[in-house]
Amino acid sequence: MSKARLWWLWPAAAWLASLSAVASAGSVERLENYLAGLESLKARFSQTIETREAYTGPLEGTFYLQRPGQFRWEYDGSEGQLIVADGKRIWLLDRELEQVSHQSQDAALSGTPAELLAEAGALEESFDAKDAGDINGLSWIDLTPSDPESQFVLVRVAFRGNALVRLEMLDQFGQYTRFVLSDVERNVSLDKALFRFEPPRGWDVFQTH
Repeated sequence: MSKARLWWLWPAAAWLASLSAVASAGSVERLENYLAGLESLKARFSQTIETREAYTGPLEGTFYLQRPGQFRWEYDGSEGQLIVADGKRIWLLDRELEQVSHQSQDAALSGTPAELLAEAGALEESFDAKDAGDINGLSWIDLTPSDPESQFVLVRVAFRGNALVRLEMLDQFGQYTRFVLSDVERNVSLDKALFRFEPPRGWDVFQTH
């Protein structure tokens, strides 16, 4: 697996198909309420990536979140990659290449779904939100990052009832990434060790920012 296919916090290239929706009041308020009470989260995810030239996925794994500012994306398989945010830096472990890269968390998260979930107040401070209607039983919210330097131009969030089930994002180059969430556990107790990271001894380590 290539790092570009998995490391969605860094820009790449892609495409967004047009979507139509019927207006649905209350979706933004549902997101506000969900985030207001969020302390931790654990969920399975299935990830796909679309570009004009290719479709990648599904890639599967487990997502862990602990507010404020910590999360872990762990991809399945012995060669699966690992992304850890410890509150200050984001670490990417690439088992296939036996290397680690890291960068400032503030720089990497601007305008991303990870910022939305991990940082209290991010919805109001970092996004312009609007209801995007109901599609196939899901209530959608479109979020436009307010930072003009954000690598993303659109983030989409979907609820089924009060359950968060989809996260999608379109980056500056047109790449469209989808996360379908399942087995979501909200405000559960998580081991602090999940959000600590030490590079394996002997591996190459690169700082990108």
